[in-house]
Amino acid sequence: MDQDTLLSEEFQKMLLSSASTSVSSSFLMNKQRKEKLLLSNDKKTGNISNEDIEKVIGDSLDTQLFDKWIPFMRETIEKDQLEAVVDELQSSTEDNFQGLELQLLRDFQVTNKLTESIEEVTNIQSTIERQLTNLDNLEKLYLQEFKNYNFGFLKEIYDSIPFLKKVIKDECINLIRNSFNSNLGKNLEDVGNAIFECYEKELLPKWLQMKDKMDFNIFKFNSPVEISLRDQEVLSTITLDTFFHLDEFHDAIMIFETLNQSPYLLTEFTKEYEFRKTKVIFPLVWKKTVNNINITTSDIERDSFTKSLTLPFLKSYLLRVLGFLMYDICLNKSTDYILVSSNYNSTNEFWEGLLNRLGPYLSYAMNKLLNTEEELIDFKTFLSIYVAIIENFNLSITPLYNLLLAIFQKYCDLSMNSFRDEFRTLLDDDDFMPLTIQDRTLFDKVIKICWLKKNEADKLTEEVNALEASGADFSITLPFSPLYPMTCTLAKKIYSKLTHFISVFYGHNLQYLSNVLIKTMDVIFNDIVNQQIKAKLDSKSREEIAQILINLDYFIIASKEFSKMMTDTNILQNPDIEIKLSSIKHYIESRKYAETKLIELIDSKISDILDTVEFDWSSKQLRNEPDISIIDVAQFLEMMFASTLVNLPYSIQTLLIFREFDSLTRKVLDLLLHDTPSSLTPESVSNFAIDVRYLQGIIPKIFPSLSASPTENHSAPGTPNPNSLARPATLLENNMKSLEETFIELNQCIELLKSQNSADYADPEIRMRKFSRIKAEDANLLLSKVKRLATPESDDSSDNKSILGSARSSTPTNDSGNTNRLAKLFGR
Repeated sequence: MDQDTLLSEEFQKMLLSSASTSVSSSFLMNKQRKEKLLLSNDKKTGNISNEDIEKVIGDSLDTQLFDKWIPFMRETIEKDQLEAVVDELQSSTEDNFQGLELQLLRDFQVTNKLTESIEEVTNIQSTIERQLTNLDNLEKLYLQEFKNYNFGFLKEIYDSIPFLKKVIKDECINLIRNSFNSNLGKNLEDVGNAIFECYEKELLPKWLQMKDKMDFNIFKFNSPVEISLRDQEVLSTITLDTFFHLDEFHDAIMIFETLNQSPYLLTEFTKEYEFRKTKVIFPLVWKKTVNNINITTSDIERDSFTKSLTLPFLKSYLLRVLGFLMYDICLNKSTDYILVSSNYNSTNEFWEGLLNRLGPYLSYAMNKLLNTEEELIDFKTFLSIYVAIIENFNLSITPLYNLLLAIFQKYCDLSMNSFRDEFRTLLDDDDFMPLTIQDRTLFDKVIKICWLKKNEADKLTEEVNALEASGADFSITLPFSPLYPMTCTLAKKIYSKLTHFISVFYGHNLQYLSNVLIKTMDVIFNDIVNQQIKAKLDSKSREEIAQILINLDYFIIASKEFSKMMTDTNILQNPDIEIKLSSIKHYIESRKYAETKLIELIDSKISDILDTVEFDWSSKQLRNEPDISIIDVAQFLEMMFASTLVNLPYSIQTLLIFREFDSLTRKVLDLLLHDTPSSLTPESVSNFAIDVRYLQGIIPKIFPSLSASPTENHSAPGTPNPNSLARPATLLENNMKSLEETFIELNQCIELLKSQNSADYADPEIRMRKFSRIKAEDANLLLSKVKRLATPESDDSSDNKSILGSARSSTPTNDSGNTNRLAKLFGR
């Protein structure tokens, strides 16, 4: 290039080196100054004085610089090249300093006030990405273009770049800390409260109204159906970005990515965030232990967290944690999970770790703080809404939902205890008498609440309608005692309570809930009702045991019908499921036990009465009437079956009648065979026959009473009720015939005594016709008693032997006869 048209190399070096000590706005001449300098030139002589040059540029250069520049400037002017030199100098500057901020180059205080410029850099957030790019470009430009030149001011700027970057990084971390301070303070609980109250006071009430209106009973809160019907305007009030402002994190990520320092940001962020987490969960100690298995109740009770543990504190604590979870979710999503190294499960990992740590304390709180049904209901509602929120943000709900299941179990336990106390009171107050109702409204309520036998409710309603139509005073007696309808009422009430407890929330683990519900009702029906009733069977009162037996008959019906009701309303909503309470089996067992106890008591009473009967076997006088003691026995039997046992199920009454008459005839026969003297008078035998015939004669008086409706009173023992719901005549007739058969053996013995003829028994044809039920040894014993009376000194051993010998092969045993009679009865 032409040396005359370019800046000399020496002049360039001088210009650049001098710029390190004074970079002013006059470093490059603008056109105005150039023109001013040219105009000052003496056109005639072409000379420019030092004073002229100093006037133009001297105000921006110190004396030493001026002295260095004057020779080069004078030479340029003298050659009339000033304009070309200035243009070339500007072009050279643009080429070499392209990309630098002119403001930075023109600031004459760069070298003296670098620290002030750093503060300015850090405070300009809106252009932060552009201050960093230029620093980076400046650093690259220096390294590529000017590193080998001794440009002092550029070297100082270059040397300050690491410091600038450090200040920027530190300031970013400080801004993050400040952001944590503003977002992770007391406002966390406010955020949790705001979201919780939106669910509790907006979403839940609207759903309950819609549920009732549209018959959505099978759907739970937070189910897909409920979620799909939520008011979006309500939901818009709790979007997370309305609670948290996270600009600092976006800036920090951008800055550190530009600086290629992202790992440093993650390290510093994680360190600071872990510290904030420990403050959020305080007074719970985050890293006290990882394994909760070794934590004992004693450890928990001494813990600082437990010392603060009340229901209000626990709710407040959980809401604060909820606010933090929302913050964590919002932060991670808004920063595209960069700060957690793309771990999309980071919030849930923290949450599960916290629940693992918190679990023993939650269980402790449930056991110690939730002691009433009201407290359980209140905390169940709170925790259920909390779980719904957590679930909607895809966080783990298993530990908290398990706590909800435990709360339901405790609610069941409290309900069972309450039922136990109420039932004990009812049982103690029960009179064990059939329930008499004298009010139609009360009758309708009882019929509605109780489970009855098939068609029994209709028949009872028809009966009371006829009673009212007749104009008579309303009065009807039901077979069961007041204990039964009251227990039915309590059972339905508690079942309604339990199902209502889980009706709004509890959308998971339905099989477990169903099992708990079934077990609870089984405990109520069996372990409480059945066992306490069964304990009453130790009573010595026949009337009380008879009434218990009647009640048990209805409780069997109740447990069966309750099973059907639970099947129809099962919480699994499964039409194929069948629920059968095990209490059905236990009630049947108790019923059998009650039958046995009643039979034992009646047997004992009959034995006691028979012990008072004294037959005069040596009597010489004939009687036309039964002995007074026999009349007592007969009246006892009549009264017992006509009053005490009248309300028993027909099958039980029939069984007891057969059982007692069979027992009666056996006892009388045993008395005749073994408790009579060795000789009997014919008169005593005739009198004995009258007594037995009188006992047999009460059979027709007992059975007609069995045909009466169990709801009606009987005017007199053995008197048929004209309004009775008669049973088939053939059934009654067959039963009476079967019952009379229990007297066959006793009557045959009487006939043998009257005949006093061993030949009749020895004759197979006569024996089978008249004495088929009498064993040979019994026949021999009876005949010996009357023969001695006729011929006291005669030896009839040969006759007896012949009777025994001829009869052994043809006389049926009595044991099989009695068994066959009972088998015939229940086989029909």
